[in-house]
Amino acid sequence: MKIIIIGLGLIGGSIAKTLSRSEAYEILAFDSDQNSIKHALNIQSIHGSLHSLDDLGNAEYEDSVVIISTPPSSTDKILKSLDFLFNSSVTITDTTSTKSSLNKTLQKFHFPKNFIFSHPVAGSHLSGEKNSVANLFNGKSTILSYHDSVLSKHVDRVTNLWKTLGSNIAVLDAELHDQIFAYSSHLPHVAAYALLNTLKGLEQDDLSDFSGGGLAEFLRLVSSSPKMWADIFSMNEKNIAPAIDDLIKSLRILKDKIGNDSQTLQTFLGELKDFKESNY
Repeated sequence: MKIIIIGLGLIGGSIAKTLSRSEAYEILAFDSDQNSIKHALNIQSIHGSLHSLDDLGNAEYEDSVVIISTPPSSTDKILKSLDFLFNSSVTITDTTSTKSSLNKTLQKFHFPKNFIFSHPVAGSHLSGEKNSVANLFNGKSTILSYHDSVLSKHVDRVTNLWKTLGSNIAVLDAELHDQIFAYSSHLPHVAAYALLNTLKGLEQDDLSDFSGGGLAEFLRLVSSSPKMWADIFSMNEKNIAPAIDDLIKSLRILKDKIGNDSQTLQTFLGELKDFKESNY
């Protein structure tokens, strides 16, 4: 089966490196960064590349799987440009962590019967094909979302693809997906950026000599791609904004507890510790 990966970044590159180990797949890629293409060809994680996405309309790509693995705003543009593949034998999926905006695009095309949302819950604070690794998805969850009109053969292809990559499959409604990940993934990145912005405003320029590993571990989230996270924050703003409001409320509660007696604060912190150990 032909697998066409659009975007050889961390996720796309890791898909290529994992699937290229199997003779069942012919891995082709498209990326504006020709250095990524050349490197992937050199290490044989892909078997070839496309010069133009228009080539996907050729008969040789029938019954193939197209994976759009780019930042959310780019994914939206690419999806619109691939409208000639909608309702064809080609299966189309993505890898973004926000779905609602893309779902609006699909609605304009009356929900094509061959598109399935994918969100592999795996990654790194690093980015780019050079940081991609085989088995990145092994044992990790991948969330699928799709409209009722999608044909079962396309769902099966995408499901089997992620299972081959080692993922555990879960299915969520696209809107619910974005609500959940606003808290579980997007809000921690918001908090990391906000904390670093706070530290940046201090008179003490360099706190690295006065901090333990916890600060560096938390702030590593800021090392992720600014382009990708700006896209995610913007495209899931309707869910992230109330999540930020909830975080601000929690900070105010904690601030008030710190101003109270030590025993009340200790009880509050203990309750949160117990909740964390039971749930995370």
